[in-house]
Amino acid sequence: MLLSINAFAEIPGGQVATLLNYESTATRPDSNGNESVTSIINSYMEYTMPTNISVYGGFAFVIGEDFESGVTVGSRYYSATPIFQSFSGLTAWSFIGGGLSFLEGTVYYPEAGFRIAISNTSRLDVYMKILNSSDSKYDNHVMIGAGLTF
Repeated sequence: MLLSINAFAEIPGGQVATLLNYESTATRPDSNGNESVTSIINSYMEYTMPTNISVYGGFAFVIGEDFESGVTVGSRYYSATPIFQSFSGLTAWSFIGGGLSFLEGTVYYPEAGFRIAISNTSRLDVYMKILNSSDSKYDNHVMIGAGLTF
């Protein structure tokens, strides 16, 4: 549904885009009989303001010992100037952010990464996030992710 709403649109003072992410667990605590997360697929809409701040929200699909889905909201702050720019047009910005996922348990996370321009309308995100929760199923998971914004 998110893809059919809007793939890319200009709003006065900002920009709306579709953001699709895949995250895989880099480290997780010993399960000791508890369930844990293997990977997460996210489907978001992101609104980026001219002040380099974005807000996003959408659906998260958790793959692990059990499949589940939930809603996620978050925000990112992108560097004002590119950290890397090549003559071929490849440009990269760094970002930090955080968010909340409402799954079987509430999960909050900080995240940090890079956004790389791969075309005039598409961006590739590479990032790391640390899941925190009072539910041991999600707590202390380090996720490595990649996403496409278009």
